[in-house]
Amino acid sequence: MNKGLLQIAEGFAMVAEGYRKMASEGMEIPKDIQTEKEPEKSNTLEKKISITEVRAVMAEKSRAGKTQEIKQLLKEFGADKLSSVPEERYEELMKRAEVL
Repeated sequence: MNKGLLQIAEGFAMVAEGYRKMASEGMEIPKDIQTEKEPEKSNTLEKKISITEVRAVMAEKSRAGKTQEIKQLLKEFGADKLSSVPEERYEELMKRAEVL
């Protein structure tokens, strides 16, 4: 089994050396063998904020003594608890909570 592992390691070393040589010569890795996809640039696909992320920020602020401010913020969003806030307003709520 050790022989097989050594052969795999040597194979990886050869591939890495090939990439180093290509990079030093200014060549790019062919797109069909790249391991990481480039992020798509799209204005329509934005990362959605989850309730868990908002809850984490609000809990941190509450632990820092801002419980009353958090409650007031929720009231401004027409809610008495976080789960009552519409999902499309999470980002706005989180941004406002972060500055407390």
